[in-house]
Amino acid sequence: MLAVIFNWIYVIITTYITGFAVLTGISKIACMYTEKGKKKIVYNYKYNESFLVAGILIVNVYAEIFSLFGKVSLAANAILILACVFLYYTYREEINSRIIDGAAKIITSKSIHLYLIIFLVMAYGTSHGLMHYDTDLYHAQSIRWIEEFGVIKGLGNIHVRLGYNSASFALSALYSGAFMGKPMHAMAGYFALLLAWQCADLKNIVRRGHPVLSDFVRVMAIYYLFTVFDEIVSPASDYFMATMVFYIVIHWLDLFANHEKAFLPHALLAIFAVYITTIKLSAAPLVLLSIYPIVRIIRKRGKSGVRAILLCVLFCFIIAVPYFVRNVILTGYLVYPFPQVDLFNVSWKIPVETAFNDAHEITAYGRGFTDLSAYSEPFISWFPRWVSDLSAFNKLMFALDLISFPVYIGCIIYYFVTENNESKMKADGGNFKMEKVFHLSNRRMVTGLDFLFIEGITFISLAYFIFTAPLVRYGGVYLWLPGMILLGRFLILLDSRLGSDADGYAYRVIVAIFAFFMIFKCAVLVRDDIPRFRTGYLVEQQEYNRYDLQEKTVGDKVFYYPSEGDRTGYDPFPSVPNPDNIVLAGDRIKDGFLPPKS
Repeated sequence: MLAVIFNWIYVIITTYITGFAVLTGISKIACMYTEKGKKKIVYNYKYNESFLVAGILIVNVYAEIFSLFGKVSLAANAILILACVFLYYTYREEINSRIIDGAAKIITSKSIHLYLIIFLVMAYGTSHGLMHYDTDLYHAQSIRWIEEFGVIKGLGNIHVRLGYNSASFALSALYSGAFMGKPMHAMAGYFALLLAWQCADLKNIVRRGHPVLSDFVRVMAIYYLFTVFDEIVSPASDYFMATMVFYIVIHWLDLFANHEKAFLPHALLAIFAVYITTIKLSAAPLVLLSIYPIVRIIRKRGKSGVRAILLCVLFCFIIAVPYFVRNVILTGYLVYPFPQVDLFNVSWKIPVETAFNDAHEITAYGRGFTDLSAYSEPFISWFPRWVSDLSAFNKLMFALDLISFPVYIGCIIYYFVTENNESKMKADGGNFKMEKVFHLSNRRMVTGLDFLFIEGITFISLAYFIFTAPLVRYGGVYLWLPGMILLGRFLILLDSRLGSDADGYAYRVIVAIFAFFMIFKCAVLVRDDIPRFRTGYLVEQQEYNRYDLQEKTVGDKVFYYPSEGDRTGYDPFPSVPNPDNIVLAGDRIKDGFLPPKS
């Protein structure tokens, strides 16, 4: 636990400085200015966690770029530290002022204890737990390859899972500190920490006296954090993706609730969605969030807004290019396993048949089948089985989604009918007095069109999830968001209609239910953690799992493989489930690997 804390302090310092410098620089670009009336001003970021999240993105892209030229280890960290020293010196007055002001607000609001408790609890959860099966199968080895070599041509040929290029692996390699002797694997827990801090804003309900729409998503995020708490010790890309999808949606809804006028924060969140997609492709539908800032820029600035849009596209390009380059080097494909996009004729390319089988296996497994031949089963055949295999809670949430969809369509129709009637009345010189039920404009409600937009994105994400690889671990967040957001919308509406007389009673009931939920989940966590507790975990982090491995020499290189099963863990290195198909491209491992000889 203590090791995790020190690791996170290093992460916080480096990401905060880089995030602050880059976001400050972006806001000072002329085309990114915020317009207030006829004045153009520099956008003032309202939340300190924005710098931490932006910093994670920047440092991760840096780690990916570094991996193209060498191993992500001591030298990569040394350069990062030097860059942070330079950036801090450049922005020291602004950074110090921001930190002092933020700390003063937390202390005066008496919230410091809450944030500190969350930090310690999440550090404890990250210190030990259940190692994900796929971490022992390929996550740990993928990270180790980046630490030892960077990116290797045709690495996916020795094990197709090593071709699954997730940006999170490069980030984990950078912050593992393996060069100090013992590798850390605390970044999934750190992402969970960022989300937990975001969820702590539920306390603002007391100050406001009423909930906002993002609070309902926070409740779902807390449920998710409880669900994966004993697994965040594992650097699985699923946790990176899900925590940040929750973060984006919560932050986006907060901007809506605050009626944010500037386009920049929405644009930055859309850019961040591109980054999350490089962690796991199941986040791809969130890139549609970019529609919102693009439309706002064009409506407000017309042709003069093109520069801002092109600059945002450039940022996305910078994020995506290292990811795509790594894909090509690892597998020979721009995106793997999507062999339909076959643009490169390189010697190390994974055979097309292997890539297609791999893609089909992922889809079949997501639908609940272990037999590859089940990939071709029609929707009407596999879908009922998939639903029946869902947990009771997920069945409930999916049922809520199904109920919510026709209601959502009704909201769309209602919104545009009332908008059309209002326009006609105004054109005729009359007064439009029809009450707009679904798009009230008050402090409690997200405006109607904003609600329809984000809810539409969540339904598209759900559809994408179901029709690709609908394993709950891959994208359970998409299963929970649509129904919860719509339910939250109507509960806020109901609370608004009941009036102040019912507010106190409703508030007490909600608080009581939430308190019971928290107490129950905490008790379950304590019960489950007791058998796994070791005093040593209060100081050190649990190591990667170890397995009984055997050796096989290929050329003059030794590879390790499991005596039984297919998992190898982190050490020894290099390890693969099956060494029989390893074909070296040259005399050195750095030369890469070729497809197995048929």
